[in-house]
Amino acid sequence: MKTTKELIAEINVATFSSPHFVEDEVDLGGAEKVATIDRDEHRWYTLGTIVFKASDGFFGVHGPIQLKSESMGYSDIEFGCVAFEMEEVPSVTYRKKTT
Repeated sequence: MKTTKELIAEINVATFSSPHFVEDEVDLGGAEKVATIDRDEHRWYTLGTIVFKASDGFFGVHGPIQLKSESMGYSDIEFGCVAFEMEEVPSVTYRKKTT
């Protein structure tokens, strides 16, 4: 199994135009996608971070995750993806109590 640091290094050396392509091009060694966070809407595309859980931690890949025009491809955006270590942060939420 690859470590989180090895996966991050491998992803950052390659040139991906979208985080969606990472799973197809890199052997993630069992790492699985757990969330998509930090969505940032732009006129023609949406940026975001796809979070993966590996055997020894979490890492994220940030880049274009959605196109808003059928005539565009991810390479048209000219935004390179970047991978980095992440940590899980538990959070609390509240809802109305039902009686």
